Amino acid sequence: MDKPTITLADVAERARVSKMSVSRVLNDLPGVSPTTRKRILDAVEQLGYVPNPSPRLRGANTKLIALLIPNISSVYMGEILRGVSSAAERLGYGLMLYTQGAVDHTERTNFYLARLKTSLVEGVLMIVPLDYEVIVKDLDRRDLPYVIIDHHNGTGDEPSITATNRKGVHDAMRHLLALGHRRIGFMTGRMDVVCSHDRLQGYRDGLAEVGLPYDPELVLEGDFTQPTGFQLGRALLEMHEPPTAIVASNDMMAFGVMDAAKASGLAIGPDISIVGFDDISMASQVYPALTTVRQPMADMGEAAIEMLTTILEGRTPLTLRRELPTELIIRSSTGRVG
Repeated sequence: MDKPTITLADVAERARVSKMSVSRVLNDLPGVSPTTRKRILDAVEQLGYVPNPSPRLRGANTKLIALLIPNISSVYMGEILRGVSSAAERLGYGLMLYTQGAVDHTERTNFYLARLKTSLVEGVLMIVPLDYEVIVKDLDRRDLPYVIIDHHNGTGDEPSITATNRKGVHDAMRHLLALGHRRIGFMTGRMDVVCSHDRLQGYRDGLAEVGLPYDPELVLEGDFTQPTGFQLGRALLEMHEPPTAIVASNDMMAFGVMDAAKASGLAIGPDISIVGFDDISMASQVYPALTTVRQPMADMGEAAIEMLTTILEGRTPLTLRRELPTELIIRSSTGRVG
């Protein structure tokens, strides 16, 4: 049996410090106290840890970052990429794009991980990736720094940029409840990403705040796509007692719900209220204009690049988990209960 590989994460756990602190000690960088430095070096010796000779450790300053995303077809992804590209150019870093695809994503993920082993990238930026745990485990094993957008492990020790997803949906629920809605449907996003769980919790927070019970029949699992929004919207609207309002976990699914409502002969706003999340450009252009939760997608992309380059340059970010504020944008797709 092969001897298990000791990773930087193992050293961090043994020394009771962050992976960043271990990396700083191994790269002989300042910012770690003598006591902590000794504890880390003792853990390295006890575990027999041998750092992988990544290009960065060998001194090759390529200033190249790998960008790993599921696809490039969504407006949401395009807005984040706009911020990523702007910040990378400003900071003097190049980008290498890897797209996972939707159907054969596991095969493509393995292919890209193999490519990363021989590439000269210094770090990896991920945006709501598929196969998240597989990727992070591989990057940790090879000590390749990374930052992730719209996902986190919940412990606060993973470099991540997200938005106030829970608060955003909670704000949307307060808006609908103030309009008199009491039977509110909800569509989740992909449940393999934490932002979807946070948004669902925001929905539950809104119900609990006014003493309404959580009804699982009113909550359907989606995938952030418009066709799914249409299908789930029809399912909710065809219930024996349909909701008077529906909150979708992104604007694309909300557009699908709007199509389903129109197909059912309902007037959006007067008959059925619909709320999205993201505030992509089309949200203000559809008819009626969509009430939605705005998240600063381009700013998230910029913040992620800034955090990753801070790590690559041996400096310590102020925080490893940064949440950017959301804002409820009220438009014509929501109205009082008739």
